[in-house]
Amino acid sequence: MTPSMTPSIELPAAVRVSFSDRLRPHRSQLLLGLALGLATELLLDGADYGLGHALFAVLVGTFMAVNAGKEAWQAAGAHRWVLLASVLLLASTMLHSATWLANMSTVSSLLLFALAIQGWNGERSLSTLRTGQLFGAPFKTAGHSLFAGAVVTSRELEHANINSTVSKYGPGALRLMVIVLPPVFFLTLLLSSGDAVFHARLDAIETALFGIPLEGFLRGGFVTLISGMILTGILALASRRRDQVEPSVPRRALRSFESFALLGTLTSLLLFFGITSTPCALAPAACELPAGVTYADAAHEGFFQLLFAAIGILMLLMALPARTQLDSKKTQLTFTALSTALVLATMPMMISGAARLWRYEAIYGLTVLRLLAYAGLVLVAAVLAWRALTLWAFKDSFVGGAIALFTTTMLGLAALSPDAYIANQNVKREQVDVSYLIMLSDDALPALAAARERLPDPPYNTIAYVLEYRANRLGPSEPILSWNLGRARTRAALADLRTP
Repeated sequence: MTPSMTPSIELPAAVRVSFSDRLRPHRSQLLLGLALGLATELLLDGADYGLGHALFAVLVGTFMAVNAGKEAWQAAGAHRWVLLASVLLLASTMLHSATWLANMSTVSSLLLFALAIQGWNGERSLSTLRTGQLFGAPFKTAGHSLFAGAVVTSRELEHANINSTVSKYGPGALRLMVIVLPPVFFLTLLLSSGDAVFHARLDAIETALFGIPLEGFLRGGFVTLISGMILTGILALASRRRDQVEPSVPRRALRSFESFALLGTLTSLLLFFGITSTPCALAPAACELPAGVTYADAAHEGFFQLLFAAIGILMLLMALPARTQLDSKKTQLTFTALSTALVLATMPMMISGAARLWRYEAIYGLTVLRLLAYAGLVLVAAVLAWRALTLWAFKDSFVGGAIALFTTTMLGLAALSPDAYIANQNVKREQVDVSYLIMLSDDALPALAAARERLPDPPYNTIAYVLEYRANRLGPSEPILSWNLGRARTRAALADLRTP
């Protein structure tokens, strides 16, 4: 090496630390996890959607934020809002009794909660989130939580010196249990199933010892332990050390002119659709229909296909920027302009879909599926507009804004009490499908009760009998943890119909 040559310096490559080494096991995680496991059994097990679910959501969100500490809270960034959205969605199930919407809110809450956990230590930014990572978050979080829960539990057992005690007395105790318990269990089962008096006495002893029958005690203990283990892992996962290795970025496989051709072709197709089909959907009576096309074809059908087409365009605009080679400002500007043009060209299709849906509702009435279609059209249109805006400004805020729009839509549906709204809209019609309305949740019953004098009877029953039966099934009250605003309103509206 000559004196003028500079020795090369090899920088150390980033070393990926194993997942278990990034955990920070602590006794508080195990204690809080078991406390939340007990809360799962007490608040959720066997309870209808109601106050218990709202309390559980608040407890989990609070315990997770407090246990992770101030450092993790600061590193979480936008994931704090994702956690808040998750809590609000699960808590919103106490506003109505529509099971289908409560299930949707619960699944959405779990998805957002898993997303918040994965990025709570600042390891994953929302701005770089991909669709596959979003929908894979629950599965990844569940696997990591089980592993983390096992690690934390194992470390605490080691610190408590349990292992030496188990190794000393465990084999003998296990042998004794294997010899004694199976014959005792099967003999007790046979005796209790063959003699009602013995079964009743046995239940009384179990209730005196445990407060509940032994079967319920064992089931509750199992639920507490399993859920406590998972929640312990979640608390450990939220407070883990950040991975220093940068996440991989998607490969930009498309050249700029290929994306330009795709965006331009789709925009032209949608403009042609808007010119030819949208006027006929808005005013079919004033439209000259082609041969073979009926009024029903032009005005009443196709809204679900149009909704799915809009969702497809949204997914394309979400994925395309990260997979296109945009090497200069000129190509970036062209791409942004073409994407915005595609969003604008989609709006006539959305308007056409909404017009078709409205005409279909005017003829056949409002249903759960049609109300969801309305909500889907509004949500997709809003996210498309937000996507177009974030291509020009706030470029790192698209995912957070989309989550906010989705959460707002779900909370709006919960506040609307959809089954009550559907019933109120349909009872105003001249022809009412009572057989459909009585299949809705209890939220729909006040509207039916108010209009029962002029409603036709459903098949095989009278409307009065159906209302009386549902009022008696609701009863005068319900357990406090199952309290639900929608059921409370229905119970008050049907109080005079209950059999004394």
